[in-house]
Amino acid sequence: MLRFVKPGFGTILPEDTRAHEEWIAELTGHDYVIEGWHCDLSTGIFSVGKMAQRIHTLEQNLCGLLDIIRGYAENHRKIVLSILEEATASASSFCYCTDVTQASAGPVHCIGTSRIDIAAASGLMQGVFAFSNVGR
Repeated sequence: MLRFVKPGFGTILPEDTRAHEEWIAELTGHDYVIEGWHCDLSTGIFSVGKMAQRIHTLEQNLCGLLDIIRGYAENHRKIVLSILEEATASASSFCYCTDVTQASAGPVHCIGTSRIDIAAASGLMQGVFAFSNVGR
């Protein structure tokens, strides 16, 4: 599904381990820098790696959703926000691709999953960001 995906693309599916693994395999088959991230849904705090921090122009590796999407192309923010909001409502597999307003960054691909524990009012989103060599 990610083959030649252009910025502005996004999809969300019910939790589907196979789709998630296929998307990751597709990225690892190309020349992307891949970096993990996670978000504790009880706090809404994301933890991102050094490359994601630099590409998203974040001051620190712990941040909120709006901090992340602030650096995305304005016409893609609504798509990304919608996908991530849906992922917090039910267990999901999702991916999106967007441009980053930082001119030299190139497109950012995000692949993730969410697990929700309604009884405990908690959950976890986790996944990877993939950056082209342009973003190095």
